[in-house]
Parts: sequence; C-alpha cells; structure tokens
Amino acid sequence: MYNRSPYAAVQVADGVEGSLMGRTLGYLAVLLLILSASALISPVTGEVGLWIGIGAALLGTIMVGRNRGSARHAFTWGTVVAIGMGLLVGPVVWSVALTQESLLWSTLGTLIVAVLFAALLVSWIPWDFSRMMPLLFIGLIMLLVTGLLSWIVPGLSGIAMSRAYNIIGVLVFLGYMMVDFSLMRARGRVVPADGAAVVLAVSLLIDIVNLFLFLLRLGRR
Repeated sequence: MYNRSPYAAVQVADGVEGSLMGRTLGYLAVLLLILSASALISPVTGEVGLWIGIGAALLGTIMVGRNRGSARHAFTWGTVVAIGMGLLVGPVVWSVALTQESLLWSTLGTLIVAVLFAALLVSWIPWDFSRMMPLLFIGLIMLLVTGLLSWIVPGLSGIAMSRAYNIIGVLVFLGYMMVDFSLMRARGRVVPADGAAVVLAVSLLIDIVNLFLFLLRLGRR
C-alpha cells in the first residue's frame, strides 16, 4: 500500500502525466537560460543589481504562486524570479570562474548528479516525499537564522561558513528537490491550474540554484 498524496485521494505511485512533466521541464529549461543570461550581465549592474535581484526574486516567488491559474501570467513572474536570481548568483559565478574555474565545473557536475539522483530516487521509491516538508522547513529556518545572525554577530560568521552548515544546506535543498519531484506526480490531476507546470518549474529552479551555491561553498572548504 502506498502513501497518499496530501492533495487528494491520488496514489503516489500513479505516476505523472507526460504533458505536465514535459511542460515543467520545458519551462525549467527556459528559466535556466534566462537566469544564465542575467548572470552574464550581473557584473555591469554592480551593487544595485544585487538589490534589484533580491527584490525581483522575492516578489516573483510570491506572485508566481498567486498567478497559477494562468500559465502566461505565472511565466511572466517566473521570468522575474529567474532574472533576480541570475543577478544574485552572477557575481559569485564570475568570481569562481576567474579564480577557481575547475571548482566551478566540478560543482556543476556534482549538481547534475544530485538532480538526477533526486529524480531517480523519487521515481524508484513509491513514497510521498512531501511528508519531509516539516523537517525540511525546520532546517531551512535554521539556515536562515544562522545566516542572518552571522551578519550581525561577527562570532557567528565562522558557523555560517562551516562545512557542517553547508552540508545541512545541501541536504535541505536536495530534500526540497525530491519533494517537488514527488509533488509532480499528483499536481497534474489535483491542481489542474493552467500555470501548475510553471509553479513547479520555478520551485525546481530555486532548489537548483540554492543547491548549487551550497555545493560551491562546500567545495571551497
């Protein structure tokens, strides 16, 4: 007997509609391209670009879920998220590319393996991975609080840069990625909104970017 999806009486092992998976991966590919283009121009924007990136990423993340009824509107806000995150991660990527190019490529390789691992694990194990969300949320709050306090309390900066902190970050966002892959199995049936694929794509985009950053910081240690 399989666990039940939290969305409705749908078996977790029922699989995912091919059309939903195709649209989600298609939107994700386009958003990754937009993010990459935004990261390329990030050095030109400077510090202003960082603040624009923070505002765009936060606002877009909120609005994309509120516009899930329309794929066009949801994708517009998803584009805002991708541009914002590109402006945020661009300086980091440029810095590593210019000083530690091998680290950048090894991190990208590890990221691809991690994404494939999460997808295969969810496809092989008929379990509702969304049940991990309360535990993942606690881990996310711990990361956020520690990161914010490290800006205020100098003594905590070492903790925020520690190997343990980055390992927790990797595990949290790898877990969120598995949750999103698991939710994909049922969302096409129980959340039939036109923009459901866009919402999933944006969620996966956020998981991938954060996982990349934590893997990069972990590789620097």
